[in-house]
Amino acid sequence: MPRDSPLAKVQVGMGMKEVTDLIGPPTDSNRYITGKAFIPYYFGDDRARVEWHYKGIGRITFSAGGAFGQRASVQWVEYDPNEIGYVR
Repeated sequence: MPRDSPLAKVQVGMGMKEVTDLIGPPTDSNRYITGKAFIPYYFGDDRARVEWHYKGIGRITFSAGGAFGQRASVQWVEYDPNEIGYVR
């Protein structure tokens, strides 16, 4: 990832508000559940994920959705200059 990319500022563990304040809002977003949502009596985090798309920049994926409302945090950042910016 180029050092001058806005995504280079984003670090694993940052919250959604922190990322928005740092690089701005996404072009589009997508929320989906993970397999952990189907485990009986699983009360940990990462039951859902939120994926933010930034046109011409890439994607940021947050782990979100725990049983007790844990804060969403960055899980990984994907630099992709060909990102169209919208969920397909």
